[in-house]
Amino acid sequence: IDVLVVGCGISGISAAYHISKHCRGTTFAVLERRAKLGGTWSFFKYPGIRTDSDVFSFGFGWKRWESDNIVAPAKDICQYLDDAVDEHGLRQHIRLNTD
Repeated sequence: IDVLVVGCGISGISAAYHISKHCRGTTFAVLERRAKLGGTWSFFKYPGIRTDSDVFSFGFGWKRWESDNIVAPAKDICQYLDDAVDEHGLRQHIRLNTD
């Protein structure tokens, strides 16, 4: 493996996307300690957790938000991240439950 990305939150997913698109031929893996991707958004469960900025400035430039909500709850963010990973073939590079 040429590149190891530590953490599968927003930044780790973004790094994986950019490596896959701009560094053709580079092997990489994204290591996530937990059983689910999403970083902070899948970890914290307190009532009402949501973005404090609009989804258009919060998301990836390469993945459009499909929600009608301007401010997204954690559940929608986690779905957005899962969809981004699947739509761009990144799941094969993610290793969950790694210490």
